[in-house]
Amino acid sequence: MDNSKQLLKLKEQLSQEVQKEHSDNNLILSLSNSIINLDDEQVRFSIDAGLIDRLGKELVARQETAVSELVKNCYDADANSVTLSFIDSDAIGGTLKIQDDGDGMNREELVNGFMRISSTDKLHNPVSRTYKRKRAGQKGIGRFAVQRLGNKLTIITQTLDSNDALMLIIDWDDYKGDTNLGSISNTLKIIPKKREKGTTLIISGLRERWSEAAIQRIYNYVSDIIQPFALTERKNIEDQTRIDDTKDSGFKTKFVKINDTVSKSIGNELLQFHSSAVATIEGWIDETGIGVYTIESNKLDINEIGQIGNNPDDNTIPFDKLKNVKFRAYYFIYDSDLVPKMQSTKIKKLAQSQGGIRLYRNGFRVLPYGEPSNDWLKLDKSLRTRSILPSHGNNNFFGFVELTDEENNFNETSSREGLTENDELIQLQNFIYRTIITGVIKVAEIRNVKVTTSQSKNEKGNWEKIEFRIKNIAHTLEELDKELENDTGSVEAKKRRKKRVKKVQDALEEIKKIQKEEQEKIFKERSMLRVLSSVGLTIAQFIHEIKYYMDNIQSDIRFLVIELQQQQSALERINILNDNFSAFHTYTSYFDNVVSQNVIRELIPLDLRNVVKPFLNSISADASKSGINFEEPQFNKYRLFTKPMHPSEWSSILFNFYTNSKKAIKRANVAGKILIECGEFNDKVYLEFSDNGDGISMENEEKIFDEFFTTTSSESFEDINEHTEILGTGLGLKIVRDIIKSYRGNVSVVSPKGDYATCIRIELPKATDKDIEKYAL
Repeated sequence: MDNSKQLLKLKEQLSQEVQKEHSDNNLILSLSNSIINLDDEQVRFSIDAGLIDRLGKELVARQETAVSELVKNCYDADANSVTLSFIDSDAIGGTLKIQDDGDGMNREELVNGFMRISSTDKLHNPVSRTYKRKRAGQKGIGRFAVQRLGNKLTIITQTLDSNDALMLIIDWDDYKGDTNLGSISNTLKIIPKKREKGTTLIISGLRERWSEAAIQRIYNYVSDIIQPFALTERKNIEDQTRIDDTKDSGFKTKFVKINDTVSKSIGNELLQFHSSAVATIEGWIDETGIGVYTIESNKLDINEIGQIGNNPDDNTIPFDKLKNVKFRAYYFIYDSDLVPKMQSTKIKKLAQSQGGIRLYRNGFRVLPYGEPSNDWLKLDKSLRTRSILPSHGNNNFFGFVELTDEENNFNETSSREGLTENDELIQLQNFIYRTIITGVIKVAEIRNVKVTTSQSKNEKGNWEKIEFRIKNIAHTLEELDKELENDTGSVEAKKRRKKRVKKVQDALEEIKKIQKEEQEKIFKERSMLRVLSSVGLTIAQFIHEIKYYMDNIQSDIRFLVIELQQQQSALERINILNDNFSAFHTYTSYFDNVVSQNVIRELIPLDLRNVVKPFLNSISADASKSGINFEEPQFNKYRLFTKPMHPSEWSSILFNFYTNSKKAIKRANVAGKILIECGEFNDKVYLEFSDNGDGISMENEEKIFDEFFTTTSSESFEDINEHTEILGTGLGLKIVRDIIKSYRGNVSVVSPKGDYATCIRIELPKATDKDIEKYAL
């Protein structure tokens, strides 16, 4: 049948179907497409349904990324809370239910938004409708995230002004290759409304298992970028009667794991310990610019409210550059009877990674404030100088600052490493530091603890109040100053006094200089100790490997002595000996380079490509001997520079990963396979090390980074031979974690791709533009 006859027949069928009272829309669409395909003069793009699966895998490579994108979409929908329920998720095939109280979707938003690939909604609406939140989710990722997670999706959504709810059911198995995407239909129903507003996603047939550790990682990731809860929920002392429905009350996430009807909440461990805090210190700026603070402690019966001004001597002077600022800090004093001993150790350990005061601007985290080793409020510095004696370092606090900055008075630097130094930031630091110190001193006074070195006890045996002591010192200085001005003594006496004062001032300046030099010296020594520990671990691996090679060489030499007259056999043996020495030379050259690098102590940005390839060259002979194949490394970007680091630290990291993979592959008794993948993610670079060994059990995913945790050991050095594994000291991954954390990075076990069993991912801040320029990269 020629095209003209076929076209006429199709048009007749289409006309008949359209005129029916209950026409088949799928048939109408199919006939229309068939008519369009017969057009001889114009052609159009068509989309294969398999694109959905490919985009899901390429845009959302990991299950953790997929879930975090869906949480971000709840935030974008102006939800105040979202609950994620992982139901029977320990095995493949479970269910994930995500329920939020956001705006919901009407039919037009559902069809033209969610169901439209590459919709322009976030382009046209960069902020949310009600709370004017800056969008957190990536454009168009949400729909592929749900496909990446499970086989089937059910969406139930309702808006505030709708009378009914909408239910959309999508079976992702229908989206197979060799099928036109537009020809696949999904069921949309109108059902009774069960909630005022909000959206529920039910993802069934989960493609991967979800361990408790994996769920905890998502919670930590989401909490790290979005403010965990709002401080605006607190009572407004200035106006308790005012109600504003458009005021953002924050965003709370709740993660629940349900197995056999047994429910367990998973989330921020800190929330469990807030009640153990010695005191809660809060502060905010009122409408007149005056700082207001509260100090509350049930344990010490403290309930105090006060004011702080921009001038320390006058609390009526406003902070003229600050508004819409609130903060909360939970204060812990370890090794005391104020914190339960069973909790003290755990909280103290948690403080090493999460202690300090974080900063959230317009709902989003601003780095590096609140990171380990970041002292933006100078709390650690204050503790070191011992001007205030009670514990008040960063690790004594868990808290954050909520900064609403609609006028962009606080701008991030071009490298996104903190805020620009200006009067606003200085006043913010001043307000928070002084408020916290006020709380610390108040707690110390109630506990009758000495606050300053010069403080003395009164006749009742109590330390005098610090504010009185400060006022007395100030008064003494003022009196001395007046005495110097009004003294009628001889000119020589005045000169001697002024000379003594000048001498004291010079001594103070000298002490400051010495202190600064000592701090720099300690920092360099600590850095060198970390480097030396990395070299030590590398040398341990070297000792193991050299023993194997030396045994082989010794055996060859003995053979040559015996077979000296048999020239033919000796020649073959000499060739083997030559091969052994060649492999040995390649192997030792890498270590020689590592040790040589330690002579140069300068930290430099490192390109991951130049880190990985020399390592693979050095380890190839050992990997081949062990039956392990290194896949071609993947670099998802050409230039992947880390922030300045020491090269030997990467040697330690990669050798640790390799020896652990080697042991896992041997235990699994499989043909070994290892893949290294490097790329860039936001302001970080990452390296993923994957192997097909026996994997890491759920209960050990967090423990493997603890010191002295190991699954292998040997009683003596003599036990090491070519058939045994390298010693498991339990320090390797601990050192890796310490190295990464020292650069404000992160290392964790993540879900492996493809047929790999284990994947460890390192994330590090990438080199800034300033670093690139400084090192001429």
